[in-house]
Amino acid sequence: MSSGKSSHSVERSADNDAVYRYIRGEIQFEISLINARVNWLVASQAFLFVPLTIGAKGASLSASLFFPLIPLLGVGICVLVLISIIAAVWRSQQWRAKCRQGAYSGEGENGTFSIVVPYTPAIPLMGYIGGIGVPVLLVTTWILLLLAPPAGS
Repeated sequence: MSSGKSSHSVERSADNDAVYRYIRGEIQFEISLINARVNWLVASQAFLFVPLTIGAKGASLSASLFFPLIPLLGVGICVLVLISIIAAVWRSQQWRAKCRQGAYSGEGENGTFSIVVPYTPAIPLMGYIGGIGVPVLLVTTWILLLLAPPAGS
C-alpha cells in the first residue's frame, strides 16, 4: 500500500535546495543568452532597414541601391542568431529535465546530482554560430560593398 507520498515528492534539505538553486542559475543563464540574442537581432534588423530605405531611388524598396544585399544580410543574420537561440533553448531544456529527476537523496538511479548535462556536441557549435557567424557575415558584406559598390553610388 502507498503511504500517500508521490514517488516524485522531494524531501527538503540544504543539499537539495543547493542543487535546485544551481539548476535554476543555469536555466537563468540560458534564458539571459536567449534574451540578449533576441535583443541584438531586433536591434540589428532595425539598423538594416535604414540604409535600405535611404538608398531607395523610387517608390519601391526593390529600387534601393542596397537591394537585395540588405535583405539577404538581414535573413542571414536572422538564421545565424536563430540557430544560437535554439542552442540555448535546447540546453535550458536539458537543465529542466535534470531538475525533474528527483530529490538527489543518494538513493536510486537518479539519486545523486552531477553538474554534467548530457553530452550534446551540437549545442556548443550551434551557440558559436551566432557569435562567430554574424561578424563573419557582416565583414563579408562590408568587403563586398568595398569591392563592388552598388551602381549609382
